[in-house]
Amino acid sequence: MGLPSSELTPDNCVFMMIDHQVGLMSFLTSIDPTQMKNNILGHAKTAKAFDIPVIMGTSWPTGPNGPTMPELKALFPDVDVIDRPFVNFWNDPASKAAVEATGRKKLVISGLATEVCAAFPAIAALREGYEVYVVMDASADFNPFIQQVTMTRLAAAGVIVTTWVAVLAELAKNTQENGQHIGMLLSEHMGQYYAAMNFFLGSGKTADEVAKNVGLTGHPPIPMAGQ
Repeated sequence: MGLPSSELTPDNCVFMMIDHQVGLMSFLTSIDPTQMKNNILGHAKTAKAFDIPVIMGTSWPTGPNGPTMPELKALFPDVDVIDRPFVNFWNDPASKAAVEATGRKKLVISGLATEVCAAFPAIAALREGYEVYVVMDASADFNPFIQQVTMTRLAAAGVIVTTWVAVLAELAKNTQENGQHIGMLLSEHMGQYYAAMNFFLGSGKTADEVAKNVGLTGHPPIPMAGQ
């Protein structure tokens, strides 16, 4: 259980970004809100970098959950956000049809809150033969205890629990070919890598070569998005 049949590739998966809504972000405190925002955006930009299909949905957007994060809508202006009445994304005909239309059997799911918006469709999709990944750090819940219980439940069910950086690295595979995606996305959305990259670009013997590989010119500081 939980063993994928193959690695993630840009051609075999679809990202389901469920209920990343501004109202929910304000009270799901299992992770620091700034870190949560960085993780969600880093994960979303991973899909964009590798041209992976993205499905976005909302639940009760006219209520306290609020609309989708504006940054996500700006990243994917051509993706229609599916507003659904069902709690479980998988029970909504339009949402499920959007997944089926991709023809892909590997689902990379993130959602707010993890215990419902990510876990419910993840387990439902498992029953129908999909391989399911849940990106735990691009998801959040009311407190760390609930997040841990949900992760345990998902893993026991056969879901591959993972993180946005692990997904990025698995998709990238080769630093010579995709180092620009790793370097830029980690520098923008992972503080430790931001510091390491800037130190290296200012002092490393191969800084010019690496800077060219990741699409930088010179050694300017790399801005941290969302902070």
